[in-house]
Amino acid sequence: MIDNIIDLQELIAMSRIMLDKAQEDAWDEVFSMEEKRREWISAYFLEPAQQAATALVAEGIQEIIAIDNEIMTLGTQKKLELGLALQKMDQGKKAVKAYTS
Repeated sequence: MIDNIIDLQELIAMSRIMLDKAQEDAWDEVFSMEEKRREWISAYFLEPAQQAATALVAEGIQEIIAIDNEIMTLGTQKKLELGLALQKMDQGKKAVKAYTS
């Protein structure tokens, strides 16, 4: 049981690092870490949690979900920013094309 709790703590720690990277706008690192974390999560849940640890596991899962929600919010904000930047670039291209025509 102790190993499972330690593994869960490592998953939570990795999730927090992913959030830090998202806040730093290091999205390539977030995506890379997500692939690794997905593998760890799959391995972690191959066996059911022991009865004595279910409350701790549930709490850990809730924490990971909360962190993921923050990462998704940051991702959505970044997507909107990029969309606006692309829109401005397109407007600039149209302006240049109109000027040079």
